[in-house]
Amino acid sequence: MSEKLLKVENLKVSYHTYAGEVQAVRGVSFELNEGETIALVGESGCGKSVTARSLMRLNKVPPAEIKEESKVLFQGKDIYQLSEKELCQYRGGSVSMIFQDAMAALNPTMTIGNQIVENIRHHSSLSKKEAMEKAIVLLKKVGLSEPNKRIKQYPHELSGGMRQRVMIAIAFANEPKLLIADEPTTALDVTIQAQIIDLIKELQKEEKTSVIMITHDLGVVANIAQRIAVMYAGLIVERGNSRDIFYHPKHPYTNMLLEAVPRLDHNAKEELASIAGTPPDLLNPPKGCPFCTRCRYCMEICTEKRPPVYEFEENHEASCWLYALKKPAEDAPFTKETAHE
Repeated sequence: MSEKLLKVENLKVSYHTYAGEVQAVRGVSFELNEGETIALVGESGCGKSVTARSLMRLNKVPPAEIKEESKVLFQGKDIYQLSEKELCQYRGGSVSMIFQDAMAALNPTMTIGNQIVENIRHHSSLSKKEAMEKAIVLLKKVGLSEPNKRIKQYPHELSGGMRQRVMIAIAFANEPKLLIADEPTTALDVTIQAQIIDLIKELQKEEKTSVIMITHDLGVVANIAQRIAVMYAGLIVERGNSRDIFYHPKHPYTNMLLEAVPRLDHNAKEELASIAGTPPDLLNPPKGCPFCTRCRYCMEICTEKRPPVYEFEENHEASCWLYALKKPAEDAPFTKETAHE
């Protein structure tokens, strides 16, 4: 059985603003095994990117505040207890991250080669020449043509897809045990998106790296994630393996996300499904279910108390009061199977 690489326990992250405390992440917990891929999925503002940055200790404190009860254990060690030296090795060495905007993440004043070399030399004793040779090999590995030419170019000279491949080369430069990919296909066309996902899968298999994929697009993770956690308003509202989430969703929000995915078998003139309403204000989060104001199955208890976690198949869980009813709403197709707390 695979060993636990990462364990996140009750992660809570707030941002202190002039308007008050924004509770961006409100108690997120999950585990990741070696070589496994988990996807954090949800709308913009649900807390998934804040969660990702928290795993790298990249949230600026202040205004960010990581609550005391939060724990992020990497190979059994709490990352919030790491010394500066250990943190330097952790970031970019043991754990690396691909950011959603490659143009903003890459330094516009440095050549591609120097940016890769900088990361390699920061975590190894290689000479500049040796690191540059490794950079060329990495660019070739991520599918960039003419790598000897690319290392001398600047980010603005490359296309969006090429810049994202450079980001992947930097991320895999030191053979990380964990890769965090934050919206790695944002602003790329569908063909390039598929190429980037296939590249990450290929390198993951080759390096035996674990991956956390952050995305708002369920279609992106269908082919790469073994497990999916659906986030809403700073909480995980449903989790399960990919098959359970795609074919047997149990939370109204997950079901509506799937309904909103464009499908080839639908009539071209058919109106795309959307989720009405807006997410709650996390300056003053609702005391009940965070999705209650947008849910067509909302009951009185949903507005008053946060629902417990109900378990279905093994490791498939959802937080929804519908499962407290002896006979859940008949027009809710996702409630057919029995659940228990």
